[in-house]
Amino acid sequence: MSRRAKIVSTIGPSSNSIETLEKLIMAGINVARINMSHGTHEGHAKTIQNIRQASKNTGYEVAILCDLQGPKIRVDKLSEPLELKEGEKWVIGPSKELENYKQYKDRFIPTVYEDLVHDAHAGATILFDDGLMEAYATKKEGEILHIEIKVGGTLKSNKGINLPNVNVSAPSFTDKDREDLIFGLKNNIDYIALSFVRRADDIKEVKYLLHKLRKNVPIISKIEKPEAVENIEEIVAVTDVIMIARGDMGVEVGNHLVPSIQKKIIGLCNHNGVPVITATQMLESMTTNSRPTRAEANDVANAIWDGTDAVMLSGETASGKYPVEAVKMMSSIVLEAEKMPKERPLLRYMDLKNISSSLQIAASLIAEKTSARWILSVTLSGNSCLQMSRFRSQKRVLGVTNSIEVMRRMTLFWGITPFYFQEKEDGIHTIEDQMIDILKEKKLVENGDKLVITHGDGKYFKQGTSNSLRVEIVKDIPTEKASSKIDEAEINSDGRIILDTSLCASCQLCINICPHNIYEVAKDQDRNTIINKANAKSCSLDMECVENCPTGALEIISTKLT
Repeated sequence: MSRRAKIVSTIGPSSNSIETLEKLIMAGINVARINMSHGTHEGHAKTIQNIRQASKNTGYEVAILCDLQGPKIRVDKLSEPLELKEGEKWVIGPSKELENYKQYKDRFIPTVYEDLVHDAHAGATILFDDGLMEAYATKKEGEILHIEIKVGGTLKSNKGINLPNVNVSAPSFTDKDREDLIFGLKNNIDYIALSFVRRADDIKEVKYLLHKLRKNVPIISKIEKPEAVENIEEIVAVTDVIMIARGDMGVEVGNHLVPSIQKKIIGLCNHNGVPVITATQMLESMTTNSRPTRAEANDVANAIWDGTDAVMLSGETASGKYPVEAVKMMSSIVLEAEKMPKERPLLRYMDLKNISSSLQIAASLIAEKTSARWILSVTLSGNSCLQMSRFRSQKRVLGVTNSIEVMRRMTLFWGITPFYFQEKEDGIHTIEDQMIDILKEKKLVENGDKLVITHGDGKYFKQGTSNSLRVEIVKDIPTEKASSKIDEAEINSDGRIILDTSLCASCQLCINICPHNIYEVAKDQDRNTIINKANAKSCSLDMECVENCPTGALEIISTKLT
């Protein structure tokens, strides 16, 4: 997988069939989002079943994210849409109060949120339908609130209501959320997203419940309230993943502040090693059009350059006309943006007291300095791969695990290609040897490739043992020598030196052994070993370089000895 940042895709009526899900997976989605604000448990269960089947059919596992609704404040059912006009005076209150205030029946906006009047105050701003309509409160009258329309429009049933700068008393984790969470756990979802988080205690409440239920499911905290922005450091400290939910955030704090908030949160998450998802309206125009706007393409690219771990599609894939095309476009934009990689933070700013973190960073640096083909990170919990992701390794990382749940969870980790592996308990081959054999079978490595192998968490890190890190040189793959992969030089009339560059591991043993400077490191990007043809005539034919070559890449044919 050449793309490092991951794609989260919302599944809905446009994309919940097995056929379309297969296309989405092959187009590049890594995480499938189920929005619990819409639909029924029966419908969601069918969608989850279809996602798992599509994954099985394609051979690529994706994680399932159960996105809880949270205390969404909405307009209740209306007999017909309401036409709100600038300067008009209306009242708003819980639906049940309409019977008590019949004098306002032609100017009554019903809401499902019963504490709206209690929470609001005179002068408070009230926004409808993602801020398309705006009013302000003039006074309270018992259980209703008098408002005056500032920006009008057509108000329909179930449209959202936002109360910026109002301390909403509703808990972030509602009774409906609890029911949806239990449903998700029964269906083995991989991530839980908590909406309208305001403080660290909101996450802790859900963590306590998960602990009580003996479930270890990561929590994604959605940042969309001004209070959450203010408390972002304490939230990042206790959550597993952050989602920058820019839709409601823009309504609550103002769209002009969202770009700077996004950059600040991504930087904070990168610094603390917490994965972060940038979400909402990234390719919004592709809901109805086959191509995005240039501004949308720039938006996705800027999120990548800021350092986001994942980008998300919402309505584009849930209800849009071009769900597969939207994923392909998103993937293309990300790939292009990643050609200009973000500068990696200096090591001195990273917390290396954690043993796993130190090991993964060391593995990344060794892989880069030795031009390794792969990093194999063997993990039971996924923690070591999360640390590797945090460091933003320049080399491809294969997250090897024997847990299908951990494999799915790692699909959200930046730069990690999850790999499910069933270890053979034959007592002869180690898990590393078995993995190398699999890579050979799948033709993902060639002779001479270097693999940096590390493991340490879970059962691979026990008392009395230590974490390990080693470099393995791939060899013994049958191959035909091709002239394009042969570097050759004459030894005067005494023979010639042959270096098969397809087998050479660039271990530089020959460089260290030879006193005549016959071998040297090429100046190309991969720094392969080559023959200095001008110095080849000095060869003493002692064969020491051939005998010490670990891959058999060197051969000296001597006419002098024969």
